[in-house]
Amino acid sequence: MSDKRLCACDGHTLDRLLQPTVMAVLSKGPLHGYALVDYLKDSPLMKGAKPDPTGVYRLLAVLEEQGLVSHDWGESKLGPSKRMYKLTSAGSDCLSRWIDTLDGYQRDVSRLVAEMREGVVHKPQANE
Repeated sequence: MSDKRLCACDGHTLDRLLQPTVMAVLSKGPLHGYALVDYLKDSPLMKGAKPDPTGVYRLLAVLEEQGLVSHDWGESKLGPSKRMYKLTSAGSDCLSRWIDTLDGYQRDVSRLVAEMREGVVHKPQANE
């Protein structure tokens, strides 16, 4: 591959973990959308890069349709009311399942990395 920046091995597909990341942030307390976007940039998966706000708002709408997130209108002294998003009890249950799933992935990936390292350190010869 000529452009390694496009390789999945650089972790570019980790943005697919945006849903559990958003849910984990909201599990700490309600936030309005812009604050959530700002908070996400400091998450381990974003590595300081600000996520696309449109994508975050779309995800929030999907999570709300699924009953995992709800919103209330929060008052603002500096402008119009803002939607304050919060995790629902169904969202908390879903987040618990995400934790179990990601724990399983972490174990599997750790084993895979160990095997990969073993293969790099001990390269089998053609006659083995």
